Amino acid sequence: MAITDKVIESLKKEFDEPLRSGEKRKIIFWNDFEKEFIDIIDDIKMPDVEVIKLNENNNFITKYLIEIELDDKNLLVYNTEQIDDERDNWLLDTMIYSREFFADNISLMMKELNIDSSLRKRFVKYKSYFGAISRRNRFLKFEEHIKNEDQLIIGILSSITNAKSIDFEEVVKNIFMESINENDNKFIEEFKKYNVIDEFWNYADLKYGYNQNDKSIKKLFIFILTTALSIDIDNDRLRKIKEYIGNNKPNCKLFINHWMLNRADYEQYDRLTEFYEYETNIADIIDELELEEYKDIELLKCFDRAIIKTIVESLKDRLEDYDLYIDIIKGRRVTHFYEDYKNMYEALINAIGMFKIYKIYGEGLPKGSADKLYNLYVKELYKMDTFYRKFYYYFDKQNTNIMNQVKDLIENLYCNWYLNDICTNFTSSIDDNMKREWLIPNIINQKDFYSTYIKNMVSNGERVFVIISDAFRYEVGVDLGERLNEKVINSTSITSMLSVVPSITKLGMASLLPNKSIVINDNGRVFVDDMDSSGIENRDKILKNEFNNSIAIDYHKIPNNKVDFIEQLKGYKLIYIYHDTIDATADKGATEINTFEATEKAVNEIEDLINRKIVGWIGGANVFVTADHGFIYQRSDLKESDKVNKEAITTIDKNRRCLISKESIENEELLKIKMSWLGNNETIYSYMPKSNIRFKVQGEGSKFVHGGATLQEIIVPVVAFKNIRSNSKKSVKARKVDVKLTNESRKITMNTFKLEFFQTEKIGEKILPTSLELFMVDKDDAIISDIKSIIADSTSERPEERMLKIKLHLKSMTYNKNDEYKLVIKDNETGVIIEEIPFIISLGIASEFDF
Repeated sequence: MAITDKVIESLKKEFDEPLRSGEKRKIIFWNDFEKEFIDIIDDIKMPDVEVIKLNENNNFITKYLIEIELDDKNLLVYNTEQIDDERDNWLLDTMIYSREFFADNISLMMKELNIDSSLRKRFVKYKSYFGAISRRNRFLKFEEHIKNEDQLIIGILSSITNAKSIDFEEVVKNIFMESINENDNKFIEEFKKYNVIDEFWNYADLKYGYNQNDKSIKKLFIFILTTALSIDIDNDRLRKIKEYIGNNKPNCKLFINHWMLNRADYEQYDRLTEFYEYETNIADIIDELELEEYKDIELLKCFDRAIIKTIVESLKDRLEDYDLYIDIIKGRRVTHFYEDYKNMYEALINAIGMFKIYKIYGEGLPKGSADKLYNLYVKELYKMDTFYRKFYYYFDKQNTNIMNQVKDLIENLYCNWYLNDICTNFTSSIDDNMKREWLIPNIINQKDFYSTYIKNMVSNGERVFVIISDAFRYEVGVDLGERLNEKVINSTSITSMLSVVPSITKLGMASLLPNKSIVINDNGRVFVDDMDSSGIENRDKILKNEFNNSIAIDYHKIPNNKVDFIEQLKGYKLIYIYHDTIDATADKGATEINTFEATEKAVNEIEDLINRKIVGWIGGANVFVTADHGFIYQRSDLKESDKVNKEAITTIDKNRRCLISKESIENEELLKIKMSWLGNNETIYSYMPKSNIRFKVQGEGSKFVHGGATLQEIIVPVVAFKNIRSNSKKSVKARKVDVKLTNESRKITMNTFKLEFFQTEKIGEKILPTSLELFMVDKDDAIISDIKSIIADSTSERPEERMLKIKLHLKSMTYNKNDEYKLVIKDNETGVIIEEIPFIISLGIASEFDF
């Protein structure tokens, strides 16, 4: 394209733009001070545009033409004279309200880049950067009209650092992402190459207050992070690193907060904080602080380590601020580094749960009748076993020196106090009547499971699924039931049964089948109504003998696709599913250490089987989950006093916790129970060591056991799940709890301000916890504060215990008290904005320094 055509095209674009407010026509001054286009000006022809050539001798007549003779025309005033003293410029007033046009390469480039012509002098300084098409294209991606010097310079810095928008915060972040070692940082090299390095440091001063003489990227990172920390920690406490504390604290805080929350880039931040901790010895500073001073700070991993260390030391010293520790740990769940320490925190939560029970019963667990102890266990004491199990589940995932100290405390508490006392107390409560009848008043016996729960349902034509999980003890069943209820409110009830004794698989599995008699023969085989009950095939026959339209299947042989699953169970009204994950792992010496991991896996497998396959694939409505027996497990090695010698008698069956024999003997260390209560077993006896004692047996595998008569072994769950369809009258739709801002004032007068929220109801069956994200935005919805999260999950009846407090920090900028700003409350799970609350921001002069 010829140069004349290019110029005409550019001019046409100028004249085609809409009129500004108050304009009736277009007047454009074409300033060609170098007289590059003086030879072609006469060739410039455009419809509806008059061309006037201005020179040093026709200023007055030009003004006359513009203001009077051609006052209704669009005008192009071609000017080659540059007037240095504005007092000599007859057309100054006209130039002010008119537009300006340049047609040299720089002007055309500025036009292309949408940079205002008033920035010409500044643009010339950086024109070398825009020499390459690739760099111009990178700049054009911002799609912004560059109206001022800040936009131009930050735009260049943003373009060099591959920022997504013209944003100095992103410039600094991208530099840190590249490298804090300047010799390895390509962006810093380009800043120097294109003459913007001084500008970068000037903006670092302006935005973050960084004005040290010996500047470096490494020191800038330390400076911003230290200044951010100084908002939450008394500055005198940071005196050892006070040289890195600046005045623009809000912007430093927001910079770190936004970087931490950036899902794409936070990992580099995490790595750099390790460098920071090493360079500043911040851990030594934290050691001098009280827990209350840093319990809410999330900027560094060392705060999490310090919190964990303090709680562990408090547990060791038996300081009983248990609720405080739990609140602190729950508060950490919304902090940046929580996932790095999640297993340690969750292990501590469960350890604290154990200590809270000890605080209640430390002087001795209750003694009394078997029914009293049974009911106390299913109501409350089972939690001790849950806490112990979950402690080790998380401990095994993050085994550290500090957590090993907790492990020693937990083992002492569980094995030497709880397990010993509860097992001894219960086995001592088993009186002659219970030994003879093996029953507890108002408690369903395992051998009555089918007649109590299943028979009437299948007789009435209902389809029923029974999942029998080997060693799925009561407390694990409670865990499963609670999870199912979280999924479908009121879908699941959790009760218990008294299992058979000895609590071994062959007897437990037989008892769960329909039965009139259960007999053990001399070879230790168990017969149900004269039918061998060993193995799934035999159990299938026993089921069909009672109810023909039934089937027994192995969980591990269930198809993993919907079509085959439906086909396998097609037509059956009663389905027994045999599941074996816990016992298969734990009942082997080499793998018993994985008992609690296997337990968690079992819960997940059964939950998936119910929700995804039984309900999701075939619309199953009635599901029962139970077990053949429970178990005892302890992590520490057994002492010699935890074992007794086996009796030299002929046995029908035996394991580490029981003997079955036709011989009648008396031994004070053993419980002796006649098996006649179970069926036609008048001459058969079971012998079990009292408490949690094991028989001495050679070989591995003594920590996980079952077969005895402790509560952990003989209480099995009955988890009854009822699929409540959404159109059912019984269907209850759970909803997330409401959270309301309680601050009466909607006016912010300080850069740092506190907000208080109220969880309107306690968490329960119909009310679910909620996780919310909170931040401030301006009228253009740009975020102007840090972003904080809260979790409303309190189960307390007391309103004061359902209060939630956060502290927000505003960006350091000019706020207009006449503008409307908003607090945004967003659901963390769905990303949906729950509420936008208007605020007025009116900051005092000293507000930036009030921390």
